Parts: sequence; structure tokens; C-alpha cells
Amino acid sequence: MVARDYWSETNPNVHAFWPRLSVTDVSNNTQQSSWWLRNNSFLRLKTVEMGYNISSLKKMGIENMRLYFTGENFFVLSQFKLWDPEQGSNGLGYPLTRKFNLGIQVSF
Repeated sequence: MVARDYWSETNPNVHAFWPRLSVTDVSNNTQQSSWWLRNNSFLRLKTVEMGYNISSLKKMGIENMRLYFTGENFFVLSQFKLWDPEQGSNGLGYPLTRKFNLGIQVSF
């Protein structure tokens, strides 16, 4: 777990991965530093929709049938693994939700 390797008064490791973590200002965290600078290049497939229309079911009394799949926030390719690359810089927000839908639309 990444959150275990952080600086604190009980763990004063100067080489800890995380500096002193706090939601308020901490005087030793306001120094200029390149620690938080990361390569934030990423590729995201935001929305996908695929469908297939079947119109050869008239013998069964079906005029048209459509099978479909939709997905939101399908995937992200990024070297930055700590939180979503489009999220704010502090990582305190919720991640984007993924949604997947399968459906059948039938016309009689």
C-alpha cells in the first residue's frame, strides 16, 4: 500500500515516498519543489458504442431488432498510476466511474 510510506513524526524518513500529508498547510510542505511534477501523458477511450441491426426476423413477427453495447470511461493508458490523470493535482477527489450497458431494442 502506497500510503504506508509517508513522512510523519513517528516515521521521520526523509526518503519516504510521500512528504508529510495533510489537508491543511504544513510549513515544511510549502517549499518549492519538483517532487509533484509527473509525466501526465495519457490516452483515454471515453465513450464507445457498438450496435448490430437484425432485420431478417419478420417470420417471427419482429420488424427490427438492435443489439447494442455502450461504455463510458472504457480505459486509460497512462504511466501515472496514483490517480486518474484528469483529476485535480491533489488526488483527493473520487475517480471517474465506468459504465457499461448491454441492450436489445425490438420493434414489432
